[in-house]
Amino acid sequence: MRVFLYGVAATVAILLWLLIKLDRNYKVSRTVVVQVPISERPVLVNVDIEGSGYDLLYESNIDTIAAARLCIAPPAARGNLSMRWNLRELHQLGICQKLRRISYKPTLRWILPSGVDFVSPPNWLSDTIWTFADSLPPLSYELVAKIGYHRYAVPLPSHWGNYPETLWVEAHTAKYIYASVEVTPQAIGTENYALLLTPNRVQIRFWAPQSMADRWKPEDFQVIVDMRKVLAGDSVVFPELHKCPSYVRRVEITPSALSFTRVY
Repeated sequence: MRVFLYGVAATVAILLWLLIKLDRNYKVSRTVVVQVPISERPVLVNVDIEGSGYDLLYESNIDTIAAARLCIAPPAARGNLSMRWNLRELHQLGICQKLRRISYKPTLRWILPSGVDFVSPPNWLSDTIWTFADSLPPLSYELVAKIGYHRYAVPLPSHWGNYPETLWVEAHTAKYIYASVEVTPQAIGTENYALLLTPNRVQIRFWAPQSMADRWKPEDFQVIVDMRKVLAGDSVVFPELHKCPSYVRRVEITPSALSFTRVY
């Protein structure tokens, strides 16, 4: 029994000692391989990592890192660990000075759910990257759209060695519904006479976001008939949509042709 108690006491003492040690801050040095597309030999840099023993114990090592990232925005922390990079080797080789800033937008292939469309064109939140290349090859990327406002990550190939490694695009999509309004066409090119149209109103059919069902009104749509386009002998004129809300899609005007009479 005495031996057992001694064993328990020793175990508890060791655990307390470990807890105290792991709670302290330590500094370790790591060597990381830098990916430099313009260099034929690997470049090594040192990084000092500082943090508690707990965090260092579970730290995942950084084996490689892109040179562009180190030159522009070297990571200063990983979780609770602070990092300090020694970039002397990069500067001595003049690597950071060879970076150039360019605008780059991959081609996006959107997959939209059934009945869903864009309320407005997708907007790039970031399209500027730092690279060692004079130009970058075309890149096509597929994105699955979700309903509402969302940001989407567009990762770039890691072997390009650019910074940032990911671009971001924002898109607003919505479930679209079928709707219609009636408006009276406005005539232009009728300075010397009055114009009678038959019928005198047209119906505009369109698709619009379900979330905006209570926002549109007939005044938001403008249909014109341009009598300057009518040739001698014509008996009909074709109404044209001149203005509509930006979120409206697949607009149709019914009827597509109107009879007219000039009154002098």
